[in-house]
Amino acid sequence: MKQEEPLPGYTGPRGLNFFEADAELKAAVGARVGKDGIERLWRFGALCGGELGALIETAHQPQNLPILENGAVRYCPEQKKARSLLARAVYGTPGLPLVERLTLSVLANYDGEGGITCPLAMTEGLIGLLERRGTPEQKKSDIPLLKSDAPDEALTGGQFVTERQGGSNVSANETVARSLPDGAYALTGLKWFCSNPGELWVTTAKLEGTDVVGLFLVRRKLPDGKLNGHTLLRLKPICGTKGKATAEVEYKGARAELIGKPREGISILVRDILSVSRIHVAGAALGFMSRALLEAELFADYRVAYGRKIKEYPSVARTLEHLRAERRACLSAFYRMADAVDKDEPAAEWLVPTCKIEVSRRASALVREAQILIGGHGILEDFSILPRLAHDAVVNEIWEGTHNILAGHAAKALRRPAVLKAVEGLLAPEDAPALRERVERNRAMTEDERNIDDAELTALSFSLLTGTTERIESLNT
Repeated sequence: MKQEEPLPGYTGPRGLNFFEADAELKAAVGARVGKDGIERLWRFGALCGGELGALIETAHQPQNLPILENGAVRYCPEQKKARSLLARAVYGTPGLPLVERLTLSVLANYDGEGGITCPLAMTEGLIGLLERRGTPEQKKSDIPLLKSDAPDEALTGGQFVTERQGGSNVSANETVARSLPDGAYALTGLKWFCSNPGELWVTTAKLEGTDVVGLFLVRRKLPDGKLNGHTLLRLKPICGTKGKATAEVEYKGARAELIGKPREGISILVRDILSVSRIHVAGAALGFMSRALLEAELFADYRVAYGRKIKEYPSVARTLEHLRAERRACLSAFYRMADAVDKDEPAAEWLVPTCKIEVSRRASALVREAQILIGGHGILEDFSILPRLAHDAVVNEIWEGTHNILAGHAAKALRRPAVLKAVEGLLAPEDAPALRERVERNRAMTEDERNIDDAELTALSFSLLTGTTERIESLNT
């Protein structure tokens, strides 16, 4: 029996140029990247709506997901090709500005995490780390590998930090680093949540006999081609982001190279690695919500109920306008963050954790609202990307620090005079005094009181930045 289409004749956004279809995104980046950048983003937008999107859809069929085979991760050909296309877009033109690289990531996330954008975030972080802190040998051998677009190597940077007993508390790690006569280290221990086990990764370990947590670079293979002292125990059964592998890994004397000074390990990890990942989490969330909004708008323009397109009903029109306003606020905040990071402005210290929290939180809600607006079709996995986006979005919220932890970082940043002054400069003049008063109230609280209040302060400050007054009113009542 021939299987009927869920909604005959409806194609949704497949085949669209996602950059061309997003007037607000084009307006946001136009002055920032110039004519050549716009042309590159236009080409990539077409790729995301066409070949790249089709590859990701195929790679996410159950039979094509990553598997552990002979001690290594095996990806399907479509997943490898998708990684290659994204790596080529980001690294194929040397010297792309940060805002353009981030916009490429946003567009890629229109197709969900896809098994490619988390690896991009970690690869970007590792490249930056080695460019700033790597040895001449590491820069010569490792950076070209990280920027490769060869299918078996593309987006190969990983991050092995989390341990079962520690979670976000990296100082509780138990993996041990024993110094070797030649200056390298041998690592022993279990890493519980290892994202993207590729050819090289950063990891943490305590120097033997101390509580000092150092940051290390590990290669999957030794120079002679043998596996470098580790075993992939299993792949994690995560509810979303299924296209990329996340593993449990046991170190058994893995050879590693120290990055920076031993006592700088955690601070380097936060500044050079986690901050980059948090920026990409916000970009992923912006991509997710942008795709969800597009799906909702196209469906509402196509679907007829009781003789009218559903977009003509006031309740649907109001929902769509709410989704547009939320996306517009997040778009504005994201590019303010990108500018601050690019210029190394004090406000970036607040913008990065705040956008990570608030944009990722709103993405999950917006995807869910799009599903509800679409109705039964919104939960059909063979109808649209929305069910996969919903799972990817909640995983994205949890990555690189939960909301409570990041709210503590954001509020702590606001309590620093230079950061607060810089953030006030981003606000409307009439809103700056309200923020300062709220920060001073937070500063006067006990540590336990702030543990609760930091999240409210962070949400309020984001609302002041973006003009989302509904959020402000709800916090003040």
